[in-house]
Amino acid sequence: MLNIKPSLEAISYHHSNVSIIFDKIIDERIGEGLLQNSTRKFLKRYKNILIKGKPNLLLKVHQKFNLIVTDQNFDNLKTCFKNRGYKTQFQENYGKDFLEKLGIDTCVYCNRNYTIQLVEDRARAELDHWFPKETYPILALSFYNLIPSCHSCNHIKHNNAPEGGWNNALQNINHPYLEDKASIFSFSYFFISINQPKAIIKSTSEKAKKTIEFNKIDKIYEAQSDRELKDLLDLRYKYSQNYLDTLLNKTFTREFSMSKEEAYRMVFGIETKEEDYQKRPFSKFKKDIIDELLK
Repeated sequence: MLNIKPSLEAISYHHSNVSIIFDKIIDERIGEGLLQNSTRKFLKRYKNILIKGKPNLLLKVHQKFNLIVTDQNFDNLKTCFKNRGYKTQFQENYGKDFLEKLGIDTCVYCNRNYTIQLVEDRARAELDHWFPKETYPILALSFYNLIPSCHSCNHIKHNNAPEGGWNNALQNINHPYLEDKASIFSFSYFFISINQPKAIIKSTSEKAKKTIEFNKIDKIYEAQSDRELKDLLDLRYKYSQNYLDTLLNKTFTREFSMSKEEAYRMVFGIETKEEDYQKRPFSKFKKDIIDELLK
């Protein structure tokens, strides 16, 4: 899983537009007589936190909300935040621009697919709700709960909960907006047989292992990375031992006056800097494998 470091532009764009949607939801519920006074006061009081609060704070506010909301109000607000607020207003009107300002081009979970999909011949942002909007509806519009993903990874998380449940998820699995230097992993490989390589993921972090298992990243790469892996291994084992080094560090960088990053982009179509992995599919996977082959 990749980390997201949001720009101030993305945060500002989200806040200004979601504030309007948020107020509209509250006003509509009051006008329809479907919002208890205690719930209205709660939403007004915690509005800014619900829009731009960090994950830990969002969870605390949600837990407070559960103490004061009735079942009927919960169902009404679930419809408003999840469907009217997020799906109809935010996603339809602002989702694609939000994703562009966030600057994330590939799925944060798998880094295999781009985050724009076509829906009824229209480009649409694919955004996962880290805290599921079914059970955490008032977080459906929260900045730090909107995760750029591909349809496949979004589907994997649907109706699925990590070990310990979502209320304990921040302790057990990685959140894309919360960088954890100790919770790292790398891709590697081994040969099942002489012509059958298999991708694997290595980590000494229990949290990273749980994250990989929950998002099924190991299964995804085991099933779908065979061609990319085989191409890289062919360059290493079908040519001279130092072929990759010659290709990347001598031929392109010297003869064509390219930087190392440009050479990797030209030869393999990937980014080599961690903060840029999200720009191109398979960047982290290929970079980890190439680094291992160059040793």
